[in-house]
Amino acid sequence: MAAIMETIYKYDSLISYRLGDLRSYHWLRDLMVISSKLGDGSIWLFLSLSLLLFGGREGQKAVLIGTISVILCVAIFKAIKHSTTRKRPFETYIDMEFILPPPDEYSFPSGHSINAFAIATAAAWFFPLLFIPLFVMASLIAVSRVFLSLHYPTDVVVGGLIGAGVSMALIRAIG
Repeated sequence: MAAIMETIYKYDSLISYRLGDLRSYHWLRDLMVISSKLGDGSIWLFLSLSLLLFGGREGQKAVLIGTISVILCVAIFKAIKHSTTRKRPFETYIDMEFILPPPDEYSFPSGHSINAFAIATAAAWFFPLLFIPLFVMASLIAVSRVFLSLHYPTDVVVGGLIGAGVSMALIRAIG
């Protein structure tokens, strides 16, 4: 098991550094900062209000499941985060620059990714035509967190899986 974790950490670092090499492209850096800030919640609030106003009964279901998913995901993510206490990439590797301040102390898992994929999954289930734009947005948010040295790739992948998994479980239970 230790060898597997060592390999995962090695690739986490390699991918993080490779993405960091792309920061010299200012347009890409700006896109990642905007994506990360949208993941703070504004894009999901806009989506929820739009679904409530224009989505009818299906919109109400999507928002209900998305909201419950986020509440459950926050509890899960806080429990995991405080039990693993993984340092953020910019703390582990001094030469990694961070552009935005972290919202909390630890890296694993990514709360932005958990919430992005929880909401994207709930909304896309009820509005399949939104699947591609929602998952592109959720993926941009996840990648931005790695690009900005706030998370490792496994932080965002596990976060995305938790978020999507919680939403799917709720859809099956109450959807």
